[in-house]
Amino acid sequence: MDVSVTLFGGLRHFLPAGSSFNKCSIKIDDGSRLEALLRLLPIPPEKKFIVIINDQKVSREDYAEITINGDDEVVLLPPIKGG
Repeated sequence: MDVSVTLFGGLRHFLPAGSSFNKCSIKIDDGSRLEALLRLLPIPPEKKFIVIINDQKVSREDYAEITINGDDEVVLLPPIKGG
């Protein structure tokens, strides 16, 4: 199945070749977990980011538990800093 993934900010540099501005479609097996989807992106392990699925923030501890569906919208954001 194909899953829509959007990367913002500096994370856009890790989109697969042929992606549009900040979006791509990634093919994964039915029943795949979020953790497996994220491993398909070449984001270095030390790079911090926030994951949002269908407008819900996901805790890093839950990546291995969350099953991705074909109609899910996965968004990766760099950490937001402010004062």
